[in-house]
Amino acid sequence: MTIARLHLRITTCVKPDALILKYLNDIVNDIKSYHDVTFEVINRRKLTIKNLFDNNSTPLLVIQQTGVVLYTSVDNKIFYHENTTRVKYKAYQSKDHVPPLVELIQDEKIETKIIIDATMGMGNDLLLMAMTMPDSRFYAFEENFYIHFAIKWGIQFYYQELYDGILKTERIQFVYGNIINNISILKEADIIYLDPMYEETVETSNIASLVKVVTHNIQDDRQLLNTIFEHFTGKVILRAHFKSRLIHEYQFKMNIRKQTKTHYGYRYNKILAK
Repeated sequence: MTIARLHLRITTCVKPDALILKYLNDIVNDIKSYHDVTFEVINRRKLTIKNLFDNNSTPLLVIQQTGVVLYTSVDNKIFYHENTTRVKYKAYQSKDHVPPLVELIQDEKIETKIIIDATMGMGNDLLLMAMTMPDSRFYAFEENFYIHFAIKWGIQFYYQELYDGILKTERIQFVYGNIINNISILKEADIIYLDPMYEETVETSNIASLVKVVTHNIQDDRQLLNTIFEHFTGKVILRAHFKSRLIHEYQFKMNIRKQTKTHYGYRYNKILAK
């Protein structure tokens, strides 16, 4: 059986400096470890993004001075941006506010040594968890290669100081794939967090670019949750649109927040809350 291969082009900004060229080298070395991905490094010269897509529709990763950007087309780009992560973290540090996700994770009833983000997406919740839980290890799963690779390297570029302090110690492991195919990691974890954000899409700048490249099927969410509840022992945390059928189907206890369409909920699995 022939395995379908993914393709990625990689280039830099028009005038790359030494740091940009270092990232280019690191990214090329990394992508070689993905056996189902072929890649090509493009000499940018003075070509515009439009020029680069004139006769080639292959997704394009651009290493810029401001970060790593993945163009899935000339009009659609995916890149890590912290959104409100730093604001939430500063409020948490000053003890002004505990984000609802962090409140659910900081649970005295359970261990927090290993936390899985089963649906990484843009990575904002992942980074918030990593910054507020410095003694925890994280696995970040994303089964769309282009999102996985762009956000993984976008986070490294954007949070250079955080990467030196946290990620290089392998506290966060970015995994291309689905947790369904990684049962050993599933059984190892204490907390699993998931955000099936495409079920009831809220059109925001944060996820609109992802919606264009991901085809969502609620049956995939059900398969993921069924696998979790079959093999996992611990606390499952769900972020979901208030209309989500998953809330009632899987009996999540939701923390309702006013003036927002998404809520956080939880369910203990195979353990008794002390």
